[in-house]
Amino acid sequence: MTEATLTEGHDAADHHEDNVAKLRRMAGQIADFFKVYPEEEAAASVADHINQFWTARMRGDFLAAFAARPEDLPPLLRRVLPRIKPGRGG
Repeated sequence: MTEATLTEGHDAADHHEDNVAKLRRMAGQIADFFKVYPEEEAAASVADHINQFWTARMRGDFLAAFAARPEDLPPLLRRVLPRIKPGRGG
């Protein structure tokens, strides 16, 4: 394996982690907005926003990243996970 191949692989991994961090941050901002709502309404509103305005790829990446480790999300986002429509192929 060449150094260029290793570097490219590292860049791809970094890009994926950056993307996951960005999606988590965006979801957190949405959750922060709705957290003043009653708990059930907040969860429904966050899920509705993500389902309406995020692409299938964004939703799929978010679900793939956090389905196995929901503890990495704040409680409101953990409640929202099952309500997010899966991305293509999911």
